[in-house]
Amino acid sequence: MRDVSVTGLYKAFGTHLVLAGVDLEVPAGSLTAILGPSGSGKTTLLRLMAGFERADAGTITIGDTVVDGPVVYVPPERRRIGYVPQEGSLFPHLTVQANVGFGLPARERRGGAKAAGLLELVGLDGLGQRYPHELSGGQQQRVALARALAIEPAVVLLDEPFASLDAHLRASVRADVQEIFRRAGTTAILVTHDQDEALSTADRVAVLRDGKIAQYAVPEDLYDRPADADLAGFIGDANLLEGVASAGAVKTRLGRLPLDGSGPVPVHEGQVTVLIRPEQIELGPGEDGVPGRVTSYRYHGHDAVLRVQPEDDTAGQQITVRVVGGPHLPPGSPVTLRVRGPVLAWPRD
Repeated sequence: MRDVSVTGLYKAFGTHLVLAGVDLEVPAGSLTAILGPSGSGKTTLLRLMAGFERADAGTITIGDTVVDGPVVYVPPERRRIGYVPQEGSLFPHLTVQANVGFGLPARERRGGAKAAGLLELVGLDGLGQRYPHELSGGQQQRVALARALAIEPAVVLLDEPFASLDAHLRASVRADVQEIFRRAGTTAILVTHDQDEALSTADRVAVLRDGKIAQYAVPEDLYDRPADADLAGFIGDANLLEGVASAGAVKTRLGRLPLDGSGPVPVHEGQVTVLIRPEQIELGPGEDGVPGRVTSYRYHGHDAVLRVQPEDDTAGQQITVRVVGGPHLPPGSPVTLRVRGPVLAWPRD
């Protein structure tokens, strides 16, 4: 179990700067997600950690060992890195047991005891003599994970390992992987573009934006207290409204609302951008609130997401509302919007 430290990391391909001074501290034994849209440099950062690419500047340290720096470069095979690619990349001509033991010395492969123990760890006990094509997609990813753990790595790196699975299988497999790492006590770094995956799986989440870490926090802080309005819109659904702050409150098109003083940026007076999460908004009858009409209703089983157009602002943006239970509200239904609790805000330039 080792921690990972990345300091001032730069990487360019030709004239295209991908990483522009990344700083990241991953505690030993934790599962950290690196989250960002496609093209943000997530996989490049993972490949630098693995040693498949070399940094242009900066350092990468695993435990007490610098593995990439101005005068140091440790090749991948000497970094004790377990790597799980997106598709698993199992050898089709080898059995599951042989796949798991592929990177082991001959003496540890003999008898298959270590591979069998790892297959039990990942929930595939008794499947060692099958071939990859005889397994489901989720089982194949577990085999890839067991193979990565076989070398007793200092760190396991996972490059969007659940992206090729269907939605139901993806949720169950990532929950299993989370439990496997908890039991093994292994330091792991997961790259993903899926916000729900990052928030539900990782101990901490690092959002990569413009070649740097825009915010690194536990999932609850990332969602509840994003560093800026752009991050608020990237992490989950968000209503971002214009407002004017004064005396600990902010005037918005949804009324005068109390300000949350625990936000990352102090707000006193003046023009602000206000964050209201869809689940902060209540729908109800009566005159206590802002009247509006439903423009769309999407039912998801566990909840429903509505779009509402406030009646006094027909040219403005619609408001997203998330509700649990309640009646189906077709487009055109009259509703009243009320915001619960304090809201975050950031000063506008």
